[in-house]
Amino acid sequence: MALFALMDSNVATKILRIELDSNASSMINTIFNDQKLHFESHHSTVIDFYAGYTPSYNECFKLSNFNESAALIDAVTRNTAIPVWDPKVIDVNHIKALFVGIASSQNNNLIAIQTFNKKQILDTSKSFVMKLIGSANTFSKADNVGFNLDDKLVAIINGSDIFFRSFFKLRSIFDMSNYFAEATDKEVNDFAMHSVFEVPLGFKLDTVADTVIRTKVTLINKSGTLNNQTISKLKMAAKKINFPLQTNLTGGVEKIVMPQEKKAIKALLDFLDEDIFTSEITQTIYKSNSKRKYS
Repeated sequence: MALFALMDSNVATKILRIELDSNASSMINTIFNDQKLHFESHHSTVIDFYAGYTPSYNECFKLSNFNESAALIDAVTRNTAIPVWDPKVIDVNHIKALFVGIASSQNNNLIAIQTFNKKQILDTSKSFVMKLIGSANTFSKADNVGFNLDDKLVAIINGSDIFFRSFFKLRSIFDMSNYFAEATDKEVNDFAMHSVFEVPLGFKLDTVADTVIRTKVTLINKSGTLNNQTISKLKMAAKKINFPLQTNLTGGVEKIVMPQEKKAIKALLDFLDEDIFTSEITQTIYKSNSKRKYS
């Protein structure tokens, strides 16, 4: 089985083949096939990708028409035409993912993908190995590159479909901005300057904006809540769930007071993204850590 490396943006050749001997190839075949079977059996409930939702253990996301799959399928289809990776020319640190083609009598477009990070690189700078020739029981300094495989797959490609559980991990490999992108500094600050908010002079939301805040800003912008809902309706919703929504009259117009502390900002964004809700059965107020539309 051929093993391929997907390189980062600092390398012009995006896909390289890792040369393996027969024993290594057999091991790669076993490991990746076992991991594929584990992924499919443990995460068998497939749902369409929904930003803001965290899959349960038995679930995985699916994205159709995944353009990035074409290059990987091409590599496994004509593997001997793919350039061989030379670690003396291209450093191992430039690898961001490993992948293989999974042999199938019915489908030649199955690909299993692992992420690759610095923890998988073997540090041989202080290692010694026994010489294969020369004096018996004599060790020499190791100077070869080595790496470990991950213990699980990050994704499986089947034709133009990709199946995965973590969007965060997937975007460390592929450009996923066409599917979902965290808010940029400009988008975050523009959000805070929306006419619905009252913000103090010099307030810049990007200074405290982490991944959670940037994701929430994107989700709220996509929902259109700030443009489609009135302040009075938002106040009624806040009262229903006992959320302390603060408002002020500014120039005769009621506005939502934007908090300045990160924790309070996140709480407001949770409210605006409808992550705080009342159970219809028990009337208990809950905080959701993820959600998707029910169907």
